[in-house]
Amino acid sequence: MDGRMVRWGLAVLVVALWAWFPAHAEFFKYTDKAGKTYYVDEVWKIPEQYRHQVGRYREKYDHLPAEQKVQVIEADQERQKAIELEQQRQTETHLQEMHRQQEAERLQQADVEKQQQLKAMETKVTIANNQILVPVAFTNSGLEANAQLIMDTGATHTVLYRPVADQLNVLTLAKGQSKVAGGQSVHSEVGKVDAMRVGPITARDFPVVILAFEGATPSYGGLLGMDFLSRVEYTIDYDSSVIRWKLRSR
Repeated sequence: MDGRMVRWGLAVLVVALWAWFPAHAEFFKYTDKAGKTYYVDEVWKIPEQYRHQVGRYREKYDHLPAEQKVQVIEADQERQKAIELEQQRQTETHLQEMHRQQEAERLQQADVEKQQQLKAMETKVTIANNQILVPVAFTNSGLEANAQLIMDTGATHTVLYRPVADQLNVLTLAKGQSKVAGGQSVHSEVGKVDAMRVGPITARDFPVVILAFEGATPSYGGLLGMDFLSRVEYTIDYDSSVIRWKLRSR
């Protein structure tokens, strides 16, 4: 019972105190014997001998004369406006800097991707004795073989020498005669590979001419002819020893 009475008494005291204090913050002004003015937020902070002169204020500049109060308020408003404008300027500058940085990163990423795409369209070649040897990958009937073919814009068809054709088990579809450099006619066979990949470009079901090479086996496996080269666009970078490929627009 006593506990409940104490709690009830405390609740009444809290309500009474809450009702006594104003809803808005107040401060109090007094002047001491030396003429110095003080401002406090609680009455009890004022010495007893000065409480008779207490002035109570609800706003920041209530203690000022009317004319001075207007001037101070206007000055405060100007300062606040200047602060807000500066904050706005800084925000806009920050946003512009972020945009510039994002745009720079976007351009850098685009350049990286472009360089990667260009790199993917390149083939490293061997250039020697006025000949360009291009690495070519073949697949046929589950077999694979890599060979260096001489780029030959004078050859109508792509040619595989017999050792490469045998590695791929290329079947003979037809027999005939082919002219080689110098105008000499030689026996040849016509076959087909499942796929021929040159750099980033793959030609499927690609016909090839098979020649038996007389004499010592050459260091290259045949000729890359116009039946492939006419399908693509390419540029040769002799300084870097690369060919850059592009599919020819139809």
